[in-house]
Amino acid sequence: MTETHATTPATSPATGLDAYTEALEQGGAPILGHLVLYSVYDGRVTPDQLALWVQQLGLDAAMLPGPIRAMDVFERVTGPKGVRASYPLADPASTAPGGRRRRRPTDGTAVEALLMVRHVRRDTDRIVRHLVREVRDETQTRLSYDARLAEIVFEYDRAPTAAIGDGSLAVKPNRAAIAGLPEAEQTRVQDLLADLEDTYRQGCHFLTGDRLRGMIRAYVEGLDAIRIRPTGGVYFVTREHSDTLSRLRELVARMGEGSHLSRIPLPDQGEMREMITNAYATRATSELQALALDIAAARRDGLTGAAVQTLHKKFQTLQASAAAHSELLSSSLEDTTQAMQTVQLQLISLLQSATDEDDEPEAD
Repeated sequence: MTETHATTPATSPATGLDAYTEALEQGGAPILGHLVLYSVYDGRVTPDQLALWVQQLGLDAAMLPGPIRAMDVFERVTGPKGVRASYPLADPASTAPGGRRRRRPTDGTAVEALLMVRHVRRDTDRIVRHLVREVRDETQTRLSYDARLAEIVFEYDRAPTAAIGDGSLAVKPNRAAIAGLPEAEQTRVQDLLADLEDTYRQGCHFLTGDRLRGMIRAYVEGLDAIRIRPTGGVYFVTREHSDTLSRLRELVARMGEGSHLSRIPLPDQGEMREMITNAYATRATSELQALALDIAAARRDGLTGAAVQTLHKKFQTLQASAAAHSELLSSSLEDTTQAMQTVQLQLISLLQSATDEDDEPEAD
């Protein structure tokens, strides 16, 4: 699963891949399952639109992202990765061909300005941030500031019916401070404030590419997918989920130009089996080690019935997954089986300890 974080659409998947997939599936060739890769780009998808598509395609509505919160949008737009602008003071309006900034001098004489948003305070009614102009003089290696070119405020909605995170944006330019700047810089400041307001409005209406990618990633991983690469990006999903992958493919295609999900059928061959077996063994070993640590922590920190039951359910899930993949791959997965037996013994001991505690008579 290739998670692409750019906002520029990539080239559409080659039609040859679709033809290959169709030929294998319709030809009746035995397949292990599918490799899954996807790219999702920032588009114009509203929560209501996404919910409708999920319903139309018969997908699980529980996987939908949560509602958009205005406060989260404000934090993103005015945060470290939010709206900002830098430019050379020699010519604030200058840009290179294609809208790019011109390359700054390399002789140490560059003087640049940076417009950025800085946090000021937060209380029960509002979040306050200021638009700051920072000037860097490389000849003297020093900074100077205009501390408040505008006040950018998020006002919480305190109505009884308001949801957590509801509120509104207010941008209050410091016109006197802005008027003291050269005309070209005044334009820069005004453009940035307009961009900030527009980005906030868009963010309150449309889901970000990150949230859409997160939904698809969670959906695929919920199909007991195996990461082929430790860092993710490429997943193996068993053939029983072929129909769900087909519907997910259609969902991603609706998310915007360039967004796509590819499901590549893997022929049932020895080399393919070895790749999937190794990837699954790595995942299962990691999950079992984590569960063993959780069981040890439960014994050390004290037992509760709910905690023990949660650990037991995790073990049962891992056990069922191991059985299913072992059957599919015709492999004993010996290392995984041994780790499973070790964790099972730990869990039995934990369950017995919990039972013994429950049976102890209460103190008078």
